[in-house]
Amino acid sequence: MRGFALLSLSLVVAACGQGQPSGNVTQVRAANPMSDQLKTMSDLYRNLGLRRAIMDSSQRCKKSEGGAYQQDYKNMAMWTTHCIDSGDWALFISPGGEVQVRKCADLAELGLPPCNRPAAAAAGNAAKPAAKTPAKAR
Repeated sequence: MRGFALLSLSLVVAACGQGQPSGNVTQVRAANPMSDQLKTMSDLYRNLGLRRAIMDSSQRCKKSEGGAYQQDYKNMAMWTTHCIDSGDWALFISPGGEVQVRKCADLAELGLPPCNRPAAAAAGNAAKPAAKTPAKAR
């Protein structure tokens, strides 16, 4: 009888905390050295790095403009940029340095966060008239 009472008490005590969320939830962010390095670069080198990542994934990018960190998504850093010949791109950089490149237009279909390019960068990427080269004097 004593064994049954101890077993019953053990079951009651074990069930007391079931279904109650813990108030002490700690979120851990994995280090992402590749993304951190991009954050410290000048605009020129950051855009070159993003362009290189796009081209390494067999996509076109004549020139990258307005490259910017957007957010963390599922333990990856999400960056966006605009290529003058192929449009807007999202780059997802894992903590190990692997990069996934996607067209911004395809993100909703893939269930990924949309590109939120800053208004100034998007406006700067509008079609610009070709600059005229002054004629050389002979």
